[in-house]
Amino acid sequence: DFCKTPDVICSSEEHSELKWIAGLYYWMKEVQEYNKDGWYYKTELHKFVNSGMKDMSFIDAVSGIVNRGCHNPPCATGDVDGLHDRRSNFQKVLRAFKLLSRNGSRPSATKTLPPIPAPGVFSLPNGETTSSNYDPKLFNAFLHRLSSRRLVLEEKVLSYEATTMGSEGSVVYVQSDLYTFDTLMESVAYAYMIGHAGKRFYVGSTITAADVQSTPDLRYGLVNMAAFLAQSQNEGIKGNACDEYHLDSIDGKYPISNSCGQFGNNYQDYECSHKGMQCPVESNMIATAVLSGKYADSSLHHDYRPNFYCGPDEEFTGAYDPDTMLDVIGPFANSQGRTDVKGCCFWGRGALLTKGTCMLGKLNHYLGKEAANSGRMAMFPDVDFCRNPEDICRHIKRYPTIVWDIAFFEWVERIQEYDDGNFNYQLALQQFVDGGMQDPSFINIVSKIVAKGSASAEGTIPFSQQKSNHFNLLMEHLQLKDPTPLVTWDTSSGQRYIPKLSTLVSQLFTVLFLGVPYLFTSL
Repeated sequence: DFCKTPDVICSSEEHSELKWIAGLYYWMKEVQEYNKDGWYYKTELHKFVNSGMKDMSFIDAVSGIVNRGCHNPPCATGDVDGLHDRRSNFQKVLRAFKLLSRNGSRPSATKTLPPIPAPGVFSLPNGETTSSNYDPKLFNAFLHRLSSRRLVLEEKVLSYEATTMGSEGSVVYVQSDLYTFDTLMESVAYAYMIGHAGKRFYVGSTITAADVQSTPDLRYGLVNMAAFLAQSQNEGIKGNACDEYHLDSIDGKYPISNSCGQFGNNYQDYECSHKGMQCPVESNMIATAVLSGKYADSSLHHDYRPNFYCGPDEEFTGAYDPDTMLDVIGPFANSQGRTDVKGCCFWGRGALLTKGTCMLGKLNHYLGKEAANSGRMAMFPDVDFCRNPEDICRHIKRYPTIVWDIAFFEWVERIQEYDDGNFNYQLALQQFVDGGMQDPSFINIVSKIVAKGSASAEGTIPFSQQKSNHFNLLMEHLQLKDPTPLVTWDTSSGQRYIPKLSTLVSQLFTVLFLGVPYLFTSL
């Protein structure tokens, strides 16, 4: 509570980053957006850079804003305190950034900045603006709902099954230290407010009509979140693992070549529609999984499974027998017939176990080293998702949100946008909610898309029933399951149908009469 205990900004040991967050928040709100009496910060910043970074009147004006509240002191509150020190510090930082030489001259030939954006609109790297399809009221309501369910989500969703040591080996659920609520919230905020590859995570819509007060309708967004978490819960979270681990057994044994693909998939063959975006497969790549979660703990004998790895040296790899806890020597094929691990470094990582040459290539293009090398904004500029994909899990301490970020990227890029002519995810989501959130085919088809890449995939979908169970429980955890939808969609026009007030009253009376709990917030 910054009002009752403002000193927490300086004193908090749990959130030492608050000192920076408070400063950055102030800078973004009060300095970057400063626009008074013909002096606009961004315009003056561009002028300062383009004119050679020599005119110190720029930093003097900024010091006035920070220290006295105006760009042309002395203001009503007086002269700037420490003006010369502030100017000197600014020049030191410019030299540290190699923007000025020791003698104060500007480095040779740098490009001038692009046209200055108009006040109040800040361009994003995907070409949108911060106001495009962005609804602060809706998103705040979405975050509030998630925050209000924090305890149940941490206990029931963001936890994994572990076995205690001892003669009986009882099962306990342990809260994940990898998939935390705080990192989830930070990551979903980025996925909505900034977005990935020009797309935002869908958090719902706002009802607007002449006879209905404008209000956030969270059901669609919360179901989208429930679907995302249900898949994540059965992929990375249940093993508290960043790296994919052995799940696909052949005759009761785990082929070492599972790192090439499990359940009939071959991760090296995942192609993008834009060929140049996918990662190249190089047979000399070497990688070993570093965070396989509870399955990497050899003390838990019945659960132990060896880490995935890839490398060029072995002509063939064997298998691991969990019954005898011994390696099987000799060629042993996975479900796709692979008996080696050459070039097989593209196994799943993160909450959704994002895998394959296509999706990892897209991550590199939009979020990773390729983006940074091209001069574009990159969340993870030193992570090469193609040449060193294991950096995802190796850099968890540096990038604690990365396990969620790559999952949200895959979700908005591959799942939310899915449309094969027969199944459109966004339309199916709307129909599922409008139909009372009862039809199990919705989450089952989503599980097919996540696991196999196609809504019409045939054969067994791994853990489909578990994902369906997780999804239903998540809707309860998020306080969904509204028995009668207040808002439906006209599928022919794509427009919402909002019932008249008399219809709402009638529905409400019926529900109350039957004694069914009703979600008043949806009104």
